[in-house]
Amino acid sequence: MLTGKELFPDSERIAAILEGKFAEVSSLPQSQAEIAVIGRSNSGKTSLLKAILNCPNPPQVSSRPGSTRLMHLYRLGGDRALGATLVDFPGYGYAKSSAVFRQKFSRMLVEYLQSGRPVKALCLIMDCRREPADEEQEIARIAKERRVPLMLCLNKCDQLNQSETAKLKARYRDVTDYFEISLMSAAKRINLQFIRNYIVSLG
Repeated sequence: MLTGKELFPDSERIAAILEGKFAEVSSLPQSQAEIAVIGRSNSGKTSLLKAILNCPNPPQVSSRPGSTRLMHLYRLGGDRALGATLVDFPGYGYAKSSAVFRQKFSRMLVEYLQSGRPVKALCLIMDCRREPADEEQEIARIAKERRVPLMLCLNKCDQLNQSETAKLKARYRDVTDYFEISLMSAAKRINLQFIRNYIVSLG
């Protein structure tokens, strides 16, 4: 697990262009390599992407959690496209989301990983104050079954005190479902360097 309080400077954000919003995996344009970012509504996923990407049309935090139901595709490198992309999946798990959408999200993720796209990793954003629920366990199972590396980003670590942080690290010390576990804060730009560097390496 990444530790410490390393701050991620705005000057190192990744240039990116929003290429489009897509309801179906089959509609996504081709890329040379990509990383998919997924997370429960209110996990801070959008804030994390805004902290990492320098984009003319940055991800927008909605006043209504669960309202975004499309995949957003960002072409990395800005005007100097690198051929790599980032796919931002819609948030899942919001209580008022329809059961139909929750089923659609699961099908969308499975279809995405079975589509033959050059997926290098999944990045799962989770509020560090929550325990993994059925959805997170299902995502881990799907990733393992499809042999796609899964990063777990435990967001909002700035909300924890020293004792809570120590307990959280102990809880995940022997967890092996993920190839990397990072304790971070999108709001405070803490410990975002790993995921930033991984995304840049795709180009």
